[in-house]
Amino acid sequence: MKTQRYRFRLTGLDEAEGHIRAASLVRVLEALVQAAERATSLLAVGESRSRGRQPGWLKASADLVLTGLEPGSTVLQIEAPCLGETAREQFAQQDLWREPPNLEDTALDLVAYAIHEAKEDGARGERFDSGVLGAIVKLGSTVPTPGARYELIPRGSARGRFALDGNTCGLINRRLDTIPKPRAFVVSGKLEAIQHAAARFRIVLDTGQQLLGRLESERLEAEMLRPLWGKPTTVEGIVHFKISGEPRLIEARKISTSTSGDQAFAELPTAKPAASPGLFPELSARTISSDPKQLWGAWPGDEPIDELMAELD
Repeated sequence: MKTQRYRFRLTGLDEAEGHIRAASLVRVLEALVQAAERATSLLAVGESRSRGRQPGWLKASADLVLTGLEPGSTVLQIEAPCLGETAREQFAQQDLWREPPNLEDTALDLVAYAIHEAKEDGARGERFDSGVLGAIVKLGSTVPTPGARYELIPRGSARGRFALDGNTCGLINRRLDTIPKPRAFVVSGKLEAIQHAAARFRIVLDTGQQLLGRLESERLEAEMLRPLWGKPTTVEGIVHFKISGEPRLIEARKISTSTSGDQAFAELPTAKPAASPGLFPELSARTISSDPKQLWGAWPGDEPIDELMAELD
């Protein structure tokens, strides 16, 4: 299996140079693996944290191998598998991504890209969501020592590099507070791309705008997308937003051929970043409910669109 190599350096620890307590090492590695899993899941399926059993390809992508310890503060030598080896099927259909993933990258590279984007002014949130940022903040606080610093240093052809300290974690934590909350929407457009293996699709609106989608696996089967190919389609589901307020994807809980009244839903959902923790974003499109938690187990069944529109008014 093709892998990439990294040096993961920890400085500012209480221990002597080249030493780390076993409990601290376990926490650091667990947090690093979690960040790698979430960054990879976000790129593959549009959401860093999903319900249900962890898929095998995701576990394999974050299967980091510790190959040694060396002095120089404390340096861990790590090997990580390339995404082309562990998740090729998930990333094979390149046209479902605005920025196609590099199959030579690893899950650690994706963590590095997320950290760099989170530090940028005006970041759109292509590489991170709340789950990814939360895992990064957790990684930066695993060793409760003032001045602790974590550095990922690529070796050979690896590309990911980051430095994570208290200041960076503080910035990322503030970013975390401004990501719009997921909300329930109805969206209508033409179904123009399908990836059956991952139950993913793309809706194109009359304006030419596009929205990626994913079927909720507990409710819908991927095969139901086939007869909708190229047809006007209406999707009801939970929209996940980027920090910029742009929609990342819609997690479909119901999908069907559009009817005449569905034109009212031919708008791309958007949201304004929250101004403070706990503040719901203002929405520029019509929603079914203001709180997605209230929707679980209470989603509309076979109600016609006219009834849904009446509820929205």
